[in-house]
Amino acid sequence: MYQGGFFTKEDPKPPAEEKNVNARPAGMRGGPTPVEAIIIKAGNADEIINVNGSTVPNEEVIIMSEVPGKVTKVLFKEGTVVRKGALLIQLDVAELKAQRDRLIVNQKLKRTIAERLEGLYKREGVSLQEFEIAKAEADQVDAELNLINVQLEKRTIRAPFNGLLGLRQVSEGSYLSPGTAIVNLVSLNPINVEFSVPERYGRGVNKGTKVQFVLDGSNDPLSAIVVAKESNVDATTRTLKLKAEAPNPNGRILPGAFANVSVNLRSFAGAIMIPTQAILPDLEGKKVFVFKSGKATPVDVETGIRREDFIQVTKGLSIGDTVITTGIMQIRPGAEVNVTKIEQ
Repeated sequence: MYQGGFFTKEDPKPPAEEKNVNARPAGMRGGPTPVEAIIIKAGNADEIINVNGSTVPNEEVIIMSEVPGKVTKVLFKEGTVVRKGALLIQLDVAELKAQRDRLIVNQKLKRTIAERLEGLYKREGVSLQEFEIAKAEADQVDAELNLINVQLEKRTIRAPFNGLLGLRQVSEGSYLSPGTAIVNLVSLNPINVEFSVPERYGRGVNKGTKVQFVLDGSNDPLSAIVVAKESNVDATTRTLKLKAEAPNPNGRILPGAFANVSVNLRSFAGAIMIPTQAILPDLEGKKVFVFKSGKATPVDVETGIRREDFIQVTKGLSIGDTVITTGIMQIRPGAEVNVTKIEQ
């Protein structure tokens, strides 16, 4: 019960009239509504999307032997950087070298006979047929010797490009069959970053587009340039796969690392960006409240790109306008407001 301005224990509820007064919006309780605002200035804005990607080597190959043979020498150390043409594995070549020595002796003999018969043929001492047979036999030995040299070269396994070696899979004395893995070799400079963007953004990313990426466990942004993109959209995920290239002179970026990729689709000069909390959706679209002559004036706006806590306004606002950013749910069009804080 309410008696003499006090509540009794029997009636703890306030009078209905006082409750209704307190329930009114702040702007209707007899004073301006306190709000915060921001003064609009022109700036640059970028439309950026963030996608997941991974690092991949520029070149990668599993070193194998083309021919069978026993390993006589392992000429590399695991986990080291090698240059193109560096010796990696030497297979047994004793038998081939013996065949080559025999052919060299036979080559000298056949070439001498052919040259002697050529001189006799010019003096009509032998027939043309005898000279041609001798010359063909000398040429055949030359061909057999070339074949032996090729087989010898295949038994000396070299690095096909500059890169970092992985773990060794064979030892000296091992017998290699064709296709047996010896060691993995990857090229680390430059390093590539592969990522996919939604289909609707595919046209905005082309060869030469600059992107940034951050590796998992690191806060340092790295730059890359798109060098290629897939010729078709993935029908399952509706995404387009792209490849960007980044310098990696020290080899600190390893293949297979997770990367958060930021793609700059478009840039806008002189853009108007306001906090997203200032936007008020309604049935006809979107609007904001602009502070004019001490009152909150509603303005219809159209929006563009969104960046974290800010959104671009493409129509409805001008440079220098004061946009109300807080308390917009408590004010009504034309209500008096008191701006307690203004952000520049």
